[in-house]
Amino acid sequence: MKIKKIMITTLLLTLMVPLVYSQPREIKIEGHDQLRYTVETIKTKPGETLKITLKTVSAADKSQMAHNWVLLKQGTDALNFVTKGLQHQDNDFIDPELKGQIIAKTDMLGDGEEDSITFTVPEKKGEYQYVCTFRAHFQAGMKGKLIVE
Repeated sequence: MKIKKIMITTLLLTLMVPLVYSQPREIKIEGHDQLRYTVETIKTKPGETLKITLKTVSAADKSQMAHNWVLLKQGTDALNFVTKGLQHQDNDFIDPELKGQIIAKTDMLGDGEEDSITFTVPEKKGEYQYVCTFRAHFQAGMKGKLIVE
């Protein structure tokens, strides 16, 4: 009887291991009025599943201060990307013609708002930039990098 119980427990644990490891790794980031992300570097492995949760903390109205998190494909000119987006306020300051340069993104968020995005990390190793596309936030330093090792 004891051996049967051990075998069943072992079998259940074996079946549960993939469930535990298949959950995405969550990274919580805040955007503040100081125009910085609280996490500016993320290290990851090729093919890992990440869940990015962004929350904006601000004393200003959303029309004056909002943040998003946009992960760009490797080799994208981030300054050009955000500059072209300035004319597209109705699209979270993202030029629709450049949406092919985005790997993952959150919504544009005002104070207290939160959004999450789950995605699979690219297989290609190297650095990928992430940016806030709100007016002049990238230029002020609201950016970071995802490092695939």
